Amino acid sequence: MKQSDNLNSRQTDSANSVDFPAEKTGTGDKNQNNNTLNNILRAFQEEFKITNKLIYNIHNSFLQFNEKFNLLIELLQTSNQITSQLSSAAENGDGLNINNIHNLNNRNLEILNSILFDKNDLKNSGSFKFLKTDSKYILKPIKNINSLAISDFIGIDDIIKEVFKNTFKFASGKPANNVLLWGDRGTGKSSLIRAITKSFNDEPYVNKIKFIEIVEDTAELIYELISMVKNEPYRFILFFDDIAFDADSLFYKKLKSILDGGLDELPENIIIYATSNKRHLTTEKFASPNNTENFIHPEQEYEEGLSLSDRFGLSFGLYSFDQETYLRIVEMYLKQYELGISTLNLNQIRKEAVNFAAIKGSRSGRTAKQFAISLLKDN
Repeated sequence: MKQSDNLNSRQTDSANSVDFPAEKTGTGDKNQNNNTLNNILRAFQEEFKITNKLIYNIHNSFLQFNEKFNLLIELLQTSNQITSQLSSAAENGDGLNINNIHNLNNRNLEILNSILFDKNDLKNSGSFKFLKTDSKYILKPIKNINSLAISDFIGIDDIIKEVFKNTFKFASGKPANNVLLWGDRGTGKSSLIRAITKSFNDEPYVNKIKFIEIVEDTAELIYELISMVKNEPYRFILFFDDIAFDADSLFYKKLKSILDGGLDELPENIIIYATSNKRHLTTEKFASPNNTENFIHPEQEYEEGLSLSDRFGLSFGLYSFDQETYLRIVEMYLKQYELGISTLNLNQIRKEAVNFAAIKGSRSGRTAKQFAISLLKDN
């Protein structure tokens, strides 16, 4: 027999003589293996979330740095233009072009003071709207807040109490929570915030707390607004109304960054109040045959929405009212508009109000108000 054949024979015998462990098929062993695998997957998911958050914060910090860097470049460019004019005038013995230099200086002031506001307005007014007009950003005082009184609200007493208490605490110089009001349309979310604002616009609170309503087209300067007001001797509530938008939008990313902190923590004298028709804040999408990405609450989008809503220390849902509460609101508006409905006619009016709500598909404060206004047209 050849030497190679002997070697192969010995290897085959050796392999045949090895005792391999029997396959474990017990239920307990399978469960243990499944638990181990699940623990590994959960640990991986947690690591992924942490890494993803770090990447987001780095990205956001880079965006802030880039904005400030671009501002610095523009300031240096205008400064160099002034220096060049001064040098040229000195070399040629020409008189300085004061008008040109004045215009350049004005341009510098526009860059540095990109948000226009009057210190006296900030001192004397309690509420403002941050808006963009003619390519300029303005902090405009709101002279008259069109709102119900807090005592006029019906059916949400507990929510009113908590939001008012949080606002009072903040106005008193104590830490307070960010507030999110979410739920059905027309249930009084925005009206409640405006009523709270109105109630704190008088002495002694007007010198302590200021409300600023943010609109979407001023999103790009939210950081600048915060930087501007954080050193003022007041406390500020930034009000974001009806925040339901795509998670990729600039407005969403800026708000999320402000609440998350990033490298710049929200100053202690600023908190956020917001309203939304959606609890999870981001836009929900439906599946379509040609686009598998458009589906309701995909896991990542769902987590993204929750990650923002969870940053509000106080979150309250407002729903459509039951019929009796709705009718009480109708009667409140009847009195407010001085319609003078007699007791004999009230039962008929209540039936009409119920029918009106059925047609609108909503029993809400907004529907009650619209019904009362519809009666004004008949008188």
